[in-house]
Amino acid sequence: MLAGAQAAWDEAVGERIASVTEVVEGVDGVLYVDCKSSVWSQELSLMEPRLKEILAATMDGEPPRELRFRSVS
Repeated sequence: MLAGAQAAWDEAVGERIASVTEVVEGVDGVLYVDCKSSVWSQELSLMEPRLKEILAATMDGEPPRELRFRSVS
């Protein structure tokens, strides 16, 4: 799941979001994404249902069942 999500991430979320995020870990169907600020982390958490749909449509393999966004600032 991790490799497929990393490969599809930039295309799935677009250049602006990709520039402030990094897919770092996939564990038990949960994809962890580091964000450059807590504001981005919160905003993307609100967008989680739509982002999961987009990832499912664009990535190879099993899509994540959950996305978790973490601030690294």
